[in-house]
Amino acid sequence: MTQINLKQGDATTLTEVITGLSSLSGYSAKLYIYTAAGVVVGTMTGTINSLTITYQFLNENTKTYPLGMHNFETKIWDAADHVYTPTTGTFNIEAVLVNDPS
Repeated sequence: MTQINLKQGDATTLTEVITGLSSLSGYSAKLYIYTAAGVVVGTMTGTINSLTITYQFLNENTKTYPLGMHNFETKIWDAADHVYTPTTGTFNIEAVLVNDPS
């Protein structure tokens, strides 16, 4: 399991390297953040380049995420309904004094 810590309102980039497949051609990728009750807190579409997926979190999105420890998982899939969950873990949204200084 992986743990991600992010300050509420901060921007960040996460990368994921996929193993066990020779190519991600034709695949799509998403990262889902959700509560223990299964309520989705946020989703992020990944950009695929070779066997690396990049998830770009913008502060406009992260400042709306509720504080606390959540779960996350990444999903990759293709048109033939091959679905994989390469990474799971916890996603901690931490408090800040100001989450949008503008």
